[in-house]
Amino acid sequence: MEIGFILTKTPAEEGYNTFIRFLDLFIESDNIIIYLLGNGVYNFRKMHLPSEELMKRLNGSKRESKIFACLDDMKARGINEEMLLGDVVTFESYNELILNLMENMDQVFTF
Repeated sequence: MEIGFILTKTPAEEGYNTFIRFLDLFIESDNIIIYLLGNGVYNFRKMHLPSEELMKRLNGSKRESKIFACLDDMKARGINEEMLLGDVVTFESYNELILNLMENMDQVFTF
């Protein structure tokens, strides 16, 4: 199954820990796709301990995981692609996000 997570929270915001708990429920049994929107683009940055811990959690799974980040939200927060961990794929428009969600996800959670 393909499980999508729309992450709009940083580790400092309420709701992030709930995201982690839900992620742990699905990480070993399903493919995980994370979409970083709004403040969520602060996740998966190099030299950021919570980002590195989250990446380790995903890399430790036997299942596939993918991470997508909204380029406009990154630019608005002064984040560029070189600042990101791993293979984060950027997308430019919310239309791309909606198409990906509708065509590929079995279930989607938003935090």
